[in-house]
Amino acid sequence: MYIQFLREASGGLFNDFFMTITYFGNLPIILFLIAVIYWCFDKKLGEYLLVSMSFARIVDAFAKIVACVYRPWVVDPNIPPLEDALPDATGYSFPSGHATSSTVLFAGVLLKKKNIVTSLKVLLVASFLLICFSRLYVGVHSVLDMVFGFIFSLIVLIIVGKVFDKYEDNPNFDLMVLAAGIIFSILLILYSTYKAYPMDYDAAGKLIVDPAKMALESFKNAGFSIGILLSWVIERRFINFSTEGSVDSKIARIIAGLIGLELLYYVIGPNIAPLLGKQVGSFVVYFIFPVYFIAIMPFFIKFFQKRRNDAETA
Repeated sequence: MYIQFLREASGGLFNDFFMTITYFGNLPIILFLIAVIYWCFDKKLGEYLLVSMSFARIVDAFAKIVACVYRPWVVDPNIPPLEDALPDATGYSFPSGHATSSTVLFAGVLLKKKNIVTSLKVLLVASFLLICFSRLYVGVHSVLDMVFGFIFSLIVLIIVGKVFDKYEDNPNFDLMVLAAGIIFSILLILYSTYKAYPMDYDAAGKLIVDPAKMALESFKNAGFSIGILLSWVIERRFINFSTEGSVDSKIARIIAGLIGLELLYYVIGPNIAPLLGKQVGSFVVYFIFPVYFIAIMPFFIKFFQKRRNDAETA
């Protein structure tokens, strides 16, 4: 209510600013930012963040359908959200997906790179706090949603970090992680499909949260998780690219990745999903996103690295 008071007292002056900030917490954008680290700066850090993201999204999805917490404006009609924020605020509220994904990126870097400069640490913390506050400001989450999104992801980051430290030298390490991700993804789909959901209706007689939509979200998260882990295994075993390269080549990678993101999000995804049906289509679309970033882009990076090396030795 206090945040809503600030929003109303400012006359909506900051609405556009916080809508922009909340956009940068969307899953495809966070995935792209992790991919930039993976392609250009620190491959091992990128792998850690990507695997953590895979399991954090599964944990987030399980928590949503276990807790079944309604959005703030459903719990209290005196907290109206911004209209522009509603399209991305579907399903249950707890925990926040934005907080989950942002924690993996920003807290993950801080956990693994303790020796980074203070200015970068401040930027990472400020970015995380701004994204979380933006979800409160636009009225689609509660403070508890943000706090537990952070806690769940932090737990995942710590566990994945310990697993990497202990088992990464095992030749079948990646396959074991992939198998675990597939098992959890299947369990998520089964649980979300057959769970008994609350069947509450709003004043207009419409279901507040449609169980079919929650099952659909689980297909998305399962596709995303398996897409990350499978493409990670493929890259490790068959591509094995390097982040090395000139500044120009790294800028080219980022531009190519951004173009690919736009094509996947606005062209390829919307056209594939209807052809395959809602559930399979959602799974495939969210599976393709990480495959492009983690396997296809590295394939081309390795291809051009090899061409450059061949040219230098000719």
